[in-house]
Amino acid sequence: MKDRLRLWPMKALAALALACGAFPVPALLGRWLYPDHPILWWLPFALAYLWGAGGYLLPKKARLPWTALGCALAVGLIGFFLAARDLKNLLSTLPCIALLLLLPPAWARPTWEEWTPGWWIAGAGLHLAGQMISARPPFSGIQPLLMGVFLLYVFLFLMCLNRGGIRDGMHGAEKAPAPLRHRNTALVLGVFLIATAASAWGTLARWLDAAWYHIRLGIAYAVSWLMRLIPGAEPGSIGPGMGMEDFGDFGEASEPSAFARFLEKVFLALAYVLLAVLLFFALRTLLRKLRQLWKHLMERLRLYAAAANEDYVDEAESTLNWDEKTQSIQDWVKETIRKNRKQPRWEELDGRGRVRRLYQQYIRRRPEAQGRTAREAIRQDARMAPAVSSAFTALYEQARYSDHSISAQDADEMKRKLT
Repeated sequence: MKDRLRLWPMKALAALALACGAFPVPALLGRWLYPDHPILWWLPFALAYLWGAGGYLLPKKARLPWTALGCALAVGLIGFFLAARDLKNLLSTLPCIALLLLLPPAWARPTWEEWTPGWWIAGAGLHLAGQMISARPPFSGIQPLLMGVFLLYVFLFLMCLNRGGIRDGMHGAEKAPAPLRHRNTALVLGVFLIATAASAWGTLARWLDAAWYHIRLGIAYAVSWLMRLIPGAEPGSIGPGMGMEDFGDFGEASEPSAFARFLEKVFLALAYVLLAVLLFFALRTLLRKLRQLWKHLMERLRLYAAAANEDYVDEAESTLNWDEKTQSIQDWVKETIRKNRKQPRWEELDGRGRVRRLYQQYIRRRPEAQGRTAREAIRQDARMAPAVSSAFTALYEQARYSDHSISAQDADEMKRKLT
């Protein structure tokens, strides 16, 4: 239970990635079935995600009944509350059931390897199709929701790629150092935020325009309030043009005096000067902080690059070293003779020899594993079940590096699992 609690946040993120990738299906169904109830566009699917993610905390034997119970609850609740008016509302249970059924097999896979690249590409395709469908009138109003979930999906995909790169760079080690993982996560998050801001620049520009409008509106209200303090002065009303035209909002309309108009212009000029001064100091402070942030990031990147390359030694080697060339030729001849030598039959080998023969045959069938250690080659094979890869790795390392005897029956059993 303790191990499951420790890994549950990562497994919950994996479940969230699947839910985000498939989200266009339940969202479009909800928009079609319940056009007047936006909360139903996403709530049933979100509840199915929470139910499925909670299943990882249970023992393996209890996960299948938990999934079956979740499917039954999805059908029962939606059927009781929503399908009574229209049976087609039961269609909204299909994405929930699919999500619940896809999660249990993923729990047995390694962390950050729950979904193959094909799953991620399929999720991106669903979002692309969802954006195209949501542009039609029957699905209007759902595009912002789909775009927000798609941005979260892209972020999770970048995190998965980042963790996969770190894992491959560790050359079989169990876990990367925490500072390395934190730095990479921060870099991925920074790049994602910058890209998101760039892609949503039109929306940001509208927000800035709205903020500037409200700032000017505040200045105009302040000037109007100050004009109220002057006897005989009649403040004008505040309009979108930020002028001081009289619309009768502040009492009876009357022609303001020349002195009042002069004070009005003075107050406006002082307000704009004050605003310009404030903007100047704010921009100067912002630029100073950005410069400091840039220097800090460059220093962190320099330290990161130095730490990543500290074990690398660049050595120059002469290609005319005849002693080394002679030795390499001798090694090649010996290796050729050894390969052409008739190997003993399987029945003639002991348990240790059979296990090593199994690994030789495994390497010949997977050329991409050449140059890797046995642990890397077997553990990174996506076509092999995790339980089989762990058992094969342990058995080969025992045969290769230890003095413990290995029975022929164990080798034969491993051969049956690999075929």
